[in-house]
Amino acid sequence: MRKLLLTISLALLLPQLAGAWTPRFSYGLEWGYTGTFLKTAQHNFICNEGYRIIENPTVLRYFSNGLVMAGAGADLGNNLNLSVYSGVQGIYSERLAIPLEMRVKWCPGGLHADGLLLMAGGGLSFPVKYPRETGFIAQAGGGYRIVLNRTMSVDLTARWNFTLDHENIIDPDTRRTVPRSLISSNTAEYQAVNLSIALNF
Repeated sequence: MRKLLLTISLALLLPQLAGAWTPRFSYGLEWGYTGTFLKTAQHNFICNEGYRIIENPTVLRYFSNGLVMAGAGADLGNNLNLSVYSGVQGIYSERLAIPLEMRVKWCPGGLHADGLLLMAGGGLSFPVKYPRETGFIAQAGGGYRIVLNRTMSVDLTARWNFTLDHENIIDPDTRRTVPRSLISSNTAEYQAVNLSIALNF
């Protein structure tokens, strides 16, 4: 009898619990400015003369870039949003990529109220020029959310961006691109700050 009552109770409660956790779908557009200030690289390759070159340059130089992104996701409760974003983002000098990243936004005062927001994300980066090797991106930061009406809000954010990419290695003798078959290691890490404005609806 107890098992029957328990089964009936669960059957009655589950639809209500499922309804309480039904996510609200959300969409967003974002425009931003990215200032890349640090590059560290690791190169290990064989040059045209046949000897191996290992170099680890660190470049402290500022480059201005921009980003345009669009996203879609869901509000998971009153404070948390999970979304997927993609678009076009500048990484370094003459280096653009198409990111595909997952973002988490947390608003302590609620997603539909003015106030502080914290965010973090990460994903893949697909460069539009050679070398078109998939990279990795990560970000973390925060900002302020301004609610315009019941379905629209604006996020003003500042965040730190990290990008793991690959470079076009030039042979010091021939001044030509080193073939991939002669490269043992080729990574470039970029540190940047980002200021953006996003419209959510």
